[in-house]
Amino acid sequence: MTRRIFLPLPALCLLLLLPLSLLAAPAKTSRAATAPASQPAPATPIAPVQAQPAQAVPQRIQPEAAFALMAAEAEKGSGNAMLTLGRFYEQGVGVARNYTKAMEWYEKAAKAGQAEGWYNLGVCYEIGMGVTADAGKAVQSYQKAADMGLALAMYKLSSVYISGTGAAKDPAKGVGYLEKAANAGMAVAANDLGAIYLSGLLGQKKDEKKALAMFTKAADLGNLEAVKNIAVMHKDGVGTKADPVAAYTWYLIARRGGYAGEDIARMLGLLEGSLTLAQAQKAQKDADAWIESYVKRQAGEK
Repeated sequence: MTRRIFLPLPALCLLLLLPLSLLAAPAKTSRAATAPASQPAPATPIAPVQAQPAQAVPQRIQPEAAFALMAAEAEKGSGNAMLTLGRFYEQGVGVARNYTKAMEWYEKAAKAGQAEGWYNLGVCYEIGMGVTADAGKAVQSYQKAADMGLALAMYKLSSVYISGTGAAKDPAKGVGYLEKAANAGMAVAANDLGAIYLSGLLGQKKDEKKALAMFTKAADLGNLEAVKNIAVMHKDGVGTKADPVAAYTWYLIARRGGYAGEDIARMLGLLEGSLTLAQAQKAQKDADAWIESYVKRQAGEK
């Protein structure tokens, strides 16, 4: 029996912030630390074949000094500084947490041409952070960010139109935004498209070969769920001929990447038992080559 791959469709993700890695940890405070929105964990990157050379760690800046610096740059008209100030106010970095001011700085950043500003402003309107919740204004803000090329906003709009939350339900339009997000380099969007084409969901024609192509695109972008899906398709002969060597290769890649889902060790054991020593060695070599190529792509090497 062919095993069916099931993947969740896009959820209403509320990704607001990027890590403020150059900042020293702020002093402990008695203020509540509950964030207004959860940030989904990014796709686990595929592990490199070998450790990369250590890089110099930039000197950390005290939060208060960083806030003062960003405030000065924002006064000079820096849209990026305005965006950062919004994050500082939202997280309480170098200043008392203030969601209203966070929203105001996101709006200023947006009007200064920052796509991320429009996206964060959309989240503020969606969840009512520092402003009265307004689904219509949220979608308008996401649209502006998407029009500026922000893949995350395209992905957000796909969820809006697929679920009909904040706008009239339009699955075809939602899939269209998924395609745009995938083409803009968003791995999870490509993986979602693979799931849609695999089962013929949301009015799309079932196309297993197209599904495999989208999973491959997502895997090339570092999505481990897609790597596992490719392994299953090669194992079961879905969208391609059954190929235990290829399946073993992709399961090896998933394990190397730290995929935390299916019992990868069990699947590897089952497949290994059906391979000759030469086939298993070829799969290992192919997995190493794929991972090495992925690492080079991530580093911008040819």
